[in-house]
Amino acid sequence: MQPVPPSDSSSPATWIELWSLREDILLEEQPDDDSVVLRSQWGDLHIPRPGAVLTEALRRMQLGPVQLENVPGTEELAARVRLLTALRQLGGLVVRSIGAPDGEQPLLSVVPTATGVRLDPVLVPEDRLLRLSRFAALRSTGRVSLLESPLSPFRAAFTRPEAGWLIASLGRPITLERAVERLPIARPTAVALLSHLVATGMVEVAEQVAQPHDATFPEDHDPALLPWSHDDLRFHWSSRPGPHDRQFGATYPLRGRQDQPPVLKPAPAGPRISLPRPDPGKPDWDTSLAEALDRRRSVRSHGEQGMTLHQLGELLHRSLRVRSTGDPLSADVLPQASSRPYPSGGACYELEFYLTAGRCEGLEPGVYYYEPLGHELIRLPSDERLGTALLSEAQTGTGMAAPPDLLLTMTARFARVSWKYSGLAYALTLKHVGVVQQTLYLMTTGMGLAGCALGTGNTSLSAEAFGLDWRTESAVGEFVLGSLPAGDETR
Repeated sequence: MQPVPPSDSSSPATWIELWSLREDILLEEQPDDDSVVLRSQWGDLHIPRPGAVLTEALRRMQLGPVQLENVPGTEELAARVRLLTALRQLGGLVVRSIGAPDGEQPLLSVVPTATGVRLDPVLVPEDRLLRLSRFAALRSTGRVSLLESPLSPFRAAFTRPEAGWLIASLGRPITLERAVERLPIARPTAVALLSHLVATGMVEVAEQVAQPHDATFPEDHDPALLPWSHDDLRFHWSSRPGPHDRQFGATYPLRGRQDQPPVLKPAPAGPRISLPRPDPGKPDWDTSLAEALDRRRSVRSHGEQGMTLHQLGELLHRSLRVRSTGDPLSADVLPQASSRPYPSGGACYELEFYLTAGRCEGLEPGVYYYEPLGHELIRLPSDERLGTALLSEAQTGTGMAAPPDLLLTMTARFARVSWKYSGLAYALTLKHVGVVQQTLYLMTTGMGLAGCALGTGNTSLSAEAFGLDWRTESAVGEFVLGSLPAGDETR
């Protein structure tokens, strides 16, 4: 596709080409060696001897979108060409915007989210259908609307509705003419908006002239994209650093805005059952790690005689208890630390554990919360039908012939992680679930018990059964427990 030309200055302007620096760019002039430095999250860019025109342009672009024609020294075409060439070398530091003649907020701003990328608006073919990428998502920050995609090194930002109306029309294959015919803006302006959106890769152009029901787009048969759903690709993209410019890592985004939840959840009210603790020292079933790993498997049937309360107590004690609560690591970062048998990123330990008992010798059927510091079960006032429904769902999820003896549900107090981490908080929680599931597999294998992890569970059902607000604490993993059937050689 051909680059799109700027608006024709010989006719009344319908749109204005604007240039600016990313909001996080810091411009520093170095008079000692006649240079300027652009500081960004990607490092410093040193520009030796930039000249008066480029220096003035950068000064103005740091303050907001500007027309290059308004920069002193660009009266001649050759000067403007030199300035344009210099700006194109700045790559991901430069924001391209489309302004309206009324001088209000830009209609659209395209912000680079990676270093070394450059937006080159293209002419949109009149005879081809257009469509929004199925991986693009429109969201609000509370101040502006953003169009983003894991496949694009740009995001498109706008506060005025015209761009949003245009984007909304692209939810299905549509011609350029149909996309712009009802917009309350001049056609050249709408075409300019589309040329910028196509250049970001978030709007696709059909591969051939066709009717909407016959049109094919590059994403439709890309073997690398066919396996991905919108949600999965976006989650992968956003939960690792590299392909985006969002805050990432231990940034403590909620410090000063919200107290970090305590390291130990306040225990719910209810009858308490003290669980047996294993004798100190080596257990009588002392299976080596190598043996446990070699024998580990998912067991989807349980024996005629159920697990005992003693076995349950030993399993929970060795796997999930709080070993100790220590001195604060840092008074302004982690109010309190704890030590547990399984690891947790940042010592967050956001996982909580609920037990739905169908059959366990010494324990009445019902729904319980495991209190890991006191090593106790607390009976929850849950309706019997909810416990039955949880076990029934676990039976379906594992493909068992009968309801499992015990279901251990892992929930997460999300703010324990998101108070400290940006970007990877939920991904980190899912990794913790995997850590705990593997710990339980090794323990059940060593103890000669039946264990099986579930792939998923019902968020609403578990929240109701445990009395939770799923927005603050919700189920994130499940594990079925029981006795081994007769003749099973797992141990």
